[in-house]
Amino acid sequence: MTSLLFGPVQPDQKLHRQTQRAIKSHTEGRDFFTDITLHESRQPGSMRIDYTVTATSPSSAERAGAVYLSQLCDLLSATTRSPIRFFLPDEDAREERIRTNQKATTLDRVLTEEEWNWITGSLVFLRKAHPRFLAAASWYRKGLIGGDVLDNFCCFWRVIERIALSYAEKSKIVEKKRGEAKACVIQLAADLFPDGDVPESMAVENRVAEILKLRNDLSHGNIPITGAVIDQASSELKFLEQAAFEVLDRIKRTRVVSNPLG
Repeated sequence: MTSLLFGPVQPDQKLHRQTQRAIKSHTEGRDFFTDITLHESRQPGSMRIDYTVTATSPSSAERAGAVYLSQLCDLLSATTRSPIRFFLPDEDAREERIRTNQKATTLDRVLTEEEWNWITGSLVFLRKAHPRFLAAASWYRKGLIGGDVLDNFCCFWRVIERIALSYAEKSKIVEKKRGEAKACVIQLAADLFPDGDVPESMAVENRVAEILKLRNDLSHGNIPITGAVIDQASSELKFLEQAAFEVLDRIKRTRVVSNPLG
C-alpha cells in the first residue's frame, strides 16, 4: 500500500528511511506485519509512505493498514508538533496535491532519525501497553488538522484530560475525587512540571475549572453557540495546544519509555 502524507515536515537527510524490522501485532489470533519505507517527495510539504500489511484477507489487510497509518500519523504529529494529513485513494491525494501546489508551503520541521525510529519502533508497543497515550495523540492530531475552533478546543482538552485520568498520581488525590477530571489535571500538572513551568492552561485551578466547564457544555450541547462562546474557546486555543503538546511530550519521556523493539 502507498499513501501520501502532507504537512510542514521533511525527513532529515541522514534519516535511514527503510524500517529495519517488521512491526508486528497480534489481534484476536491474527498476525499483521507492516514494513514501512519513508520517501521524500518532490513536492514541498509531502512525503510518501510505502508499507506492506499481511492479514487473513485483502480487505482485512487494507483495514489494518489504514489503522496503522492513522496511528503512525498521530505519533508523527505528537512528535513534531505539526499537522499531518494522509490520503489513501489516489483521487484524494491528487486533489490535496493540487491544493498544496496552489499555496506557499513552509517546511518548518525536520524529522530526525531518532524520532522516526521511536515512532516506528514504538507503535505496536503503545497499542498494547499505552493505548490511552495513543488515543491522546490521536486527539492532538485532530486538533491540529481541524478547521472548527470549537472542535479543536475540545480535542486539545481531551488530550489533557485523557492523559490526566490515565497517568496522574492518584494516590495523592482525595479518594472520592480520583475519577474527577479537574482533580486529575491539577495533580498531573504537579507530577509532570515539578519545577513550576506548568502550561498556562493547567496552572490555576479556577482556569482549569472554566475550561472543563466550557468543554462539557460544548460536548453535551448545554449552551447555545454564540459569538461570545466562539471567542472564549478561540482565546484558549493557543494555550491548550501548547499544554496538550507539552503533556504528551513529558509523558513520552517519563512514562512511555520502554521500547521492546528499540
